[in-house]
Amino acid sequence: MIDNSGIGNIKYLLTLMQSSGKDTTFEAGSIIKAQVINITDSGDAVLRIATTSGDKNSPSGTIIKAYSEVPLTKGQNIFLEILEGKDNITMRFIGESGKSPEALQQMIKNPGTGNIKNLLTLTQSSGKDARFEAGSIIKAQVINITDSGDAVLRIATTSGDKNSPSGTIITAYSEVPLTKGQNIFLEILGGKDNITMRFMGYSDSSSETIRQNFPVKILDMLAQLSTARAGNPEFQKLFNMLKSLPESIKTAIPEFKSLEQLLLDIRQLDGKVLKAFVETSGVAFETRLKIAVLGDPASILQNLMSLQAEGDLKALLLRLKGLLKDRHILEALKLSGHDIADVSEKIDKFIKNIELFQLTSKLNDMFYTFLPVLWDGLKDGEFLFKKNREKGKESYTCDINLDLESIGKLSISVTILDKSFFITFYSERHEVNELIKSQKHVLEERFALQGLPLKAINFNHKNAIPFGKSNDQGVDVKI
Repeated sequence: MIDNSGIGNIKYLLTLMQSSGKDTTFEAGSIIKAQVINITDSGDAVLRIATTSGDKNSPSGTIIKAYSEVPLTKGQNIFLEILEGKDNITMRFIGESGKSPEALQQMIKNPGTGNIKNLLTLTQSSGKDARFEAGSIIKAQVINITDSGDAVLRIATTSGDKNSPSGTIITAYSEVPLTKGQNIFLEILGGKDNITMRFMGYSDSSSETIRQNFPVKILDMLAQLSTARAGNPEFQKLFNMLKSLPESIKTAIPEFKSLEQLLLDIRQLDGKVLKAFVETSGVAFETRLKIAVLGDPASILQNLMSLQAEGDLKALLLRLKGLLKDRHILEALKLSGHDIADVSEKIDKFIKNIELFQLTSKLNDMFYTFLPVLWDGLKDGEFLFKKNREKGKESYTCDINLDLESIGKLSISVTILDKSFFITFYSERHEVNELIKSQKHVLEERFALQGLPLKAINFNHKNAIPFGKSNDQGVDVKI
């Protein structure tokens, strides 16, 4: 992690320079709660350690000085994870603490922009006498995800040792997409019977290899972007706005016409159209741009022209955002009776919608994109493409999640393994499964006509189908 910079490893390390406790040991994997008591002129942080997740040679009360990549402020209370060491001690910044009980409760009741969808609520615990102290940090492993989407966690360590719940198995309703096998950090926000926890980031159980631990800032960015998540009704509003523009404006600003053409009607949909949209949805825009300019130097201009000719939703939206600063264009839109603020707001929302899918793709090592299909009765739709390697074999999975007014949520998981196809349907309603099962032969016939080996079709029921989460352990199609 220290050598691999990546998006998940940006500036969140502290390196110990000096300690007031000569015999103090810092155990790799342990969690420290500390207060920032000063920031030196050179920018180093002076910290007083409050508690640790272990009590052997506990450094509690020790004053340390550390070089910090994280901007810290005097008076802050923070949590750190010890990554290495004996002499050369490196610590990872997990997050802040120190909120008053009143502030914590206010955060639970009114999450706010920076805390959207990052809470877990305890629903069951195997340890009847285990106590969870507000403000403490828990490191836990996700040992299962139930059919209803709840996370089953085994607590590994805590930042306090009084009635430590280490080893306790808990079940929690999670707003955060979690996967079996993940190691995570949680902060206890409160209470006694109804315990709420804040998701703070990922870790690896191995002290030698800490990988893809995402800073709180990145998770907060993801939480803020989640407010821009656009469903089918928003795409319909955008399409209606584009249709209402006078032809004279669409001729003068062809980006509006191109954007209108990128929104698909369900009657236009086929394999080729769908493949083209996935490639030009904007989620892979920067990757496609990078490929275009890193090829043969003599072909860069031709590559860029080809990229522009193919069209890309994010590129179009960014160009439109720039054009909406032009005084003449603003005047033309105003004369046509359009609210400039409304047009700008729609363009900004859809740029952020794409950035949400880009960041989610990066954090989860998958390609995740939306489905802007003009389809009556479709509330929302998305694709998740993942790659997995198990027992020396590679498999590729595409999950298609649909939220339909008539039948509820439906998820179709298509996996290719050894050049054969395996399909699983997940629905929230048993009668929907039976309906699809009655048409199973149609799907089998279509695969046979294309000469594609279809090995299995399965049907499963789920109490809840969360969007943004893959059905099976998968892949690594990185952006």
